[in-house]
Amino acid sequence: MEPFNFSKAIGQEIDFEMQRLGWTTNQEQEHLIKTYGKRSRTSLTEEELLNFLQCLKSQPTPALDEDLISQTDIEREQLSWTPEQVRQLLIKTYGKRSRTFLTYEELQEFKEYLQSQSDPPTGF
Repeated sequence: MEPFNFSKAIGQEIDFEMQRLGWTTNQEQEHLIKTYGKRSRTSLTEEELLNFLQCLKSQPTPALDEDLISQTDIEREQLSWTPEQVRQLLIKTYGKRSRTFLTYEELQEFKEYLQSQSDPPTGF
């Protein structure tokens, strides 16, 4: 019986998640360089592979987010916030420069935050 190849199994899951997210190999490579300082999945340790897989799994499916992003656009416009004010709030709160990098839960939380506000954020 052939031994189980853990890295190959993780790689297959990563392939599935990348397809679900619509990531290109260039996007993958950029993420790997930024996060691990490595250009290829084959250079990652098993722990890094698992970490990368968890990162991908935490990302919402893009089609599900389009409606939620549209809702945050409406809320932002009603508040008369500038895109820069939103960007600064995202950086401060989530460490991310764009709503497209938020998980589904973070995006939902952000929408609820906008709904609770009446004034633009200050101190940025």
